[in-house]
Amino acid sequence: MDVMDDLRKKIDSLKPDMISGLTTATIALPQNMAYALIVGVNPIYGIYASIFSMLSASIFNVSKYMIVGPTNMMAVALYSSLSNFQGDNYLEVIFLTTFLIGLFQFLLVSLNLSELVKYVSHPVVVALTHGAAVLILFSQIENFTGVTVYGNNVLTKSWQFISNLSEINYLSIIIGTITIALIYILPKLKENLPEYLLSVIIMTIITSLSGLNNYVPVIGEIPRRIIDFNIVNFDWGIIGEVYTTAFSIALLGLIQTMAVLQAVSLKTEETANFKREFRSQGLTNMIISFFSGFAISASFSNTFANLTAGAKNRISQFFCALSIIIFIVFLRPLISFVPVPVLAGLVIAAAISIVDIKEIIKNMKTTKGDAIIFWSTFLATVILPNLDQAIYFGVFVSLVVVLQISKKADIDMLYYDKKESDKGYHLHHVEHEDSDKSKIESKQARVIDLKGAVHFSAADDLKKQLEEFYTKDTDYIIRLRNVCRIDITIIRVLEEFIDKVQAGGSEVILTGVNKTIIKILRRLGIAEKIGEENIFQPEKEYFASTNKALNMSTSYNDKDKTSQCESEEDESEKNESDKN
Repeated sequence: MDVMDDLRKKIDSLKPDMISGLTTATIALPQNMAYALIVGVNPIYGIYASIFSMLSASIFNVSKYMIVGPTNMMAVALYSSLSNFQGDNYLEVIFLTTFLIGLFQFLLVSLNLSELVKYVSHPVVVALTHGAAVLILFSQIENFTGVTVYGNNVLTKSWQFISNLSEINYLSIIIGTITIALIYILPKLKENLPEYLLSVIIMTIITSLSGLNNYVPVIGEIPRRIIDFNIVNFDWGIIGEVYTTAFSIALLGLIQTMAVLQAVSLKTEETANFKREFRSQGLTNMIISFFSGFAISASFSNTFANLTAGAKNRISQFFCALSIIIFIVFLRPLISFVPVPVLAGLVIAAAISIVDIKEIIKNMKTTKGDAIIFWSTFLATVILPNLDQAIYFGVFVSLVVVLQISKKADIDMLYYDKKESDKGYHLHHVEHEDSDKSKIESKQARVIDLKGAVHFSAADDLKKQLEEFYTKDTDYIIRLRNVCRIDITIIRVLEEFIDKVQAGGSEVILTGVNKTIIKILRRLGIAEKIGEENIFQPEKEYFASTNKALNMSTSYNDKDKTSQCESEEDESEKNESDKN
């Protein structure tokens, strides 16, 4: 009796994961069949990729909610990069590339290089996503309209479509359009309906009963075998042609997985373990390449379907794979009658769902640099022949923008003005556009507030600003409290400024100097040049060390003025004595 009770409790505890797995399968099955069309292979390979990636990930994954499988981004990346291999050995190239993708992902994690994906800027990811949505739409022109198109980018495919417009199959367009409409209408009739699966079933029944499936292409017979084991053909000639593509798609897969994990962590209390998940993805891609699967990643739609359906543990992914197997076993005859335009409609609906106008506007309004990165990457995605080229181009543009920004030195030019009624000094900004030089020159002391990580690229701008701020017979306080990093080029610019100030008989004082920078200054002889007594370390109170330096500077000036007055008095007395 106790055994039965324990078994019943165990089943009850698994119910949420069983239900969520079944629910997710109703979305994943039709979607992943459709993604196989994007890759340019039979839908059965999308099913293979689904089943074996989920089984593998249920063992190696850490996340309780994440679901992996074919995704629109990975599918379009594979197709755009490998379309020139289409022919008798196309499947072999896909499986080999999938293995290499997994191998690169595993190596990146093992060598602690997976952090590279965090340096791909957000505008690049958003642009790639929306560019891929456009590519996905164009990849389905032939399946949706019946018009034959060739070409490796949006422009050539558009021209081909216009040139072959006479081939248009209006029945295919009608069937595909109704499918898209059902996907949007069904959830409005009742929440939580499996709209993708129901749309496929409804349209397949209608076209079969009416005989319309005789006038449009259908999927055809689905192989009976669930397990299609194959030996990956490690052809070194092909490896030499696809390894760069595999590396870029590997990065793309990790980027998408990182985005899914971040989104999940915002909605749950789950802490993302990026390294474990990245390693799991690499192992999964290598494994499924031997089971006729193509490259996978974390899926946004399936993950959030799993989360919303009440998943409690990663075993939900196992139940999702099991549900897909059951569907295939019992629905195989029905699947063979599914019209290709119906699957094309699923793909188009998925592509439309990618578009996020608010996110695009954010990238447009945040900074000019973000806007440049977004549009340049987006255009590269839809124009360049391969998606991996767009990835590299987007990263390159990001680096150019960052270097352009870093050319500007983050520096504030300040002066301290002592009020007679106050004991301390008052801080004021010097505006660069201030044309009243006499007003600036009348100030008692000047402070140069340097900030952030100051790199060699900002050397010219820093030198220019220092020259504009320089005035004779003025002591300068260079404040380094907010400098987190400094290099030799910047130090040389500061040294030139120090030499110029000292040559004019004035002093330079450094404040807020941390121990690391002090060591650098000592090694380069700059500490000796300005004097250890003129270097102040940071204190708890903000501007405390700067005020000390200012007081010291003021006392120096007072002594100079006193000695100057005494010299003038001595000279006057000597002149009077000579006259007498």
